[in-house]
Amino acid sequence: MKRYRLNIALLIACIVISASGATLLFINGLWAQGCLGFIVTALCIFALWHLQSRLIGTMSAFVNALEMNDTTTRIILGGDHELLKMSESMNRISDIYSENMRELQTRKLYYDRVLRIMTHEMRNGITPIVSIAADMVAKPERYQGRKFSEASHLLLSQAEGIHRFLDSYYKLTHLPEPKLEPVKAGYYFHSLKRLFKAELDNRNVTEETISYTVPEDMILNIDTSLINQALINLLRNALDSLPSEGGKVEIILTVSDSHPYLTIKDNGSGMTQDTIHNLFQPFYTTKPNGSGVGLSITRQIIQKHGGEIRIQSQPNKGTSVFITLST
Repeated sequence: MKRYRLNIALLIACIVISASGATLLFINGLWAQGCLGFIVTALCIFALWHLQSRLIGTMSAFVNALEMNDTTTRIILGGDHELLKMSESMNRISDIYSENMRELQTRKLYYDRVLRIMTHEMRNGITPIVSIAADMVAKPERYQGRKFSEASHLLLSQAEGIHRFLDSYYKLTHLPEPKLEPVKAGYYFHSLKRLFKAELDNRNVTEETISYTVPEDMILNIDTSLINQALINLLRNALDSLPSEGGKVEIILTVSDSHPYLTIKDNGSGMTQDTIHNLFQPFYTTKPNGSGVGLSITRQIIQKHGGEIRIQSQPNKGTSVFITLST
């Protein structure tokens, strides 16, 4: 920008000097020399206008491109280091704008899908309630004794199903922000093992089914309550996939690029690529009684910790979950 400002200053000085000189020449009767001075003044004014209009035109093109959601326009302002930096900044702004637009579009598609699923599930749950209730009002004499009891149980069952669905949605959309605290990995996973023992007992699964390879003194900066929720979801899914005999789940904690790297690996039934593609979608489930929010909540928890989660799986060859935490 220094060179640009210097060019502006020189042109203005040239205009003032040449205009003054031309005026003096005209006063002294030197018409030819005065006309030459006037031409120099005109040329300087044109150069100044061109310099300014170029910058203004570039800025206008940049703003118009953003207004039209055109993020492919590249701004090039050469000839000056600071102008070059300005053009690079404008291009970065354009890239950030494009990324934000993509994110907004992705979120819109996400919430549109959630809304469609909610509408579908609510209609499926409410339609039998409306039908039975309308019939009870229109023909109360039909609902006596056993029929009344059956209708009441059906209404209650449908209402409980709607309540469970709404509870799942509430959990999905009301995750608290994590309160990070340093904890030794050995202590944390020992606590998780004790916490998960009741789940193993209910399934008649031995503690040896899950093995832990954890550096005792590694420090994890986590919200233990939220991470417990995420890992318990993943461990339940792993147990659900295990064969009746010889099933194993491995939990391995290492360091990758100075970040904690957690692997949860099982030798269960595995999944197809189509299933993996939809795993983190809200309300998507392959289980008859699943809510379809467990893995979506798990990913949110990991992301709130600044981490990432990815899944690899093959049918009949097991599943591996890889989690990278930021701290």
